[in-house]
Amino acid sequence: MKILLADDEVSIQKLISGLLEDEGHECVCVEDGTDALEAFENASFDLVILDVMMPRMDRFATCRELRTRGVTVPVIFLSAKGDIVDKGIGFAAGGDDYMTKPFDPRELLMHIEAHLRRAHMDVAPAKPEPKTLILGRFVIDTAKHQVTKEGISIKLTPKEFKILLALARMPDTVLSKEQLVEDAWGAEFVGETQSITVFIKKLRNKIEDDPSDPRIIETVWGIGYRLVEGACSNLLS
Repeated sequence: MKILLADDEVSIQKLISGLLEDEGHECVCVEDGTDALEAFENASFDLVILDVMMPRMDRFATCRELRTRGVTVPVIFLSAKGDIVDKGIGFAAGGDDYMTKPFDPRELLMHIEAHLRRAHMDVAPAKPEPKTLILGRFVIDTAKHQVTKEGISIKLTPKEFKILLALARMPDTVLSKEQLVEDAWGAEFVGETQSITVFIKKLRNKIEDDPSDPRIIETVWGIGYRLVEGACSNLLS
């Protein structure tokens, strides 16, 4: 995949480009938003990483201009500012993700891979949604919005069902809180992630064998959650 990085810090450019190239991606580095727009005039990219504090062109204006030009690839903001207002402006400008500096390079890579995977799914030929998903003891009826565990119905709210379905569609894959919010609430609420923790707790109380020791929905600290497929099949000993 070809990724565009706009950041005027040489150390960040070296860190991220090296990280991406080690994973087999191509990384093109530019210093600011104006250069990023020019880069899109000469090539296509699969994902964009924008530093919030860039010279010349406002970082959010860069994202808005890309969207105005019809660029739909994922955009990840990097910023030393982590307040909710700044994040809200970023998402409103058309961003898909927002990471605060300093960041763990491994976490950034997970976010990049998740966005690339989702973008690929969006452009791939659509496959009919199966009417039922079977994960060990669990059967998820996507048409009736019903879930059973070992044949016993589990009563879930619409949002709980959507969160479980999102995790079940990609078992053993870490989904960020932003991704789960988008699936359950819609893209316009993607910056509001605090409620996800509450809904995950409610889900665990309903589907886990022992909610105090969750094995089915696993927390990946600082990133999000994943549904452990093997735990869906195995009873606790």
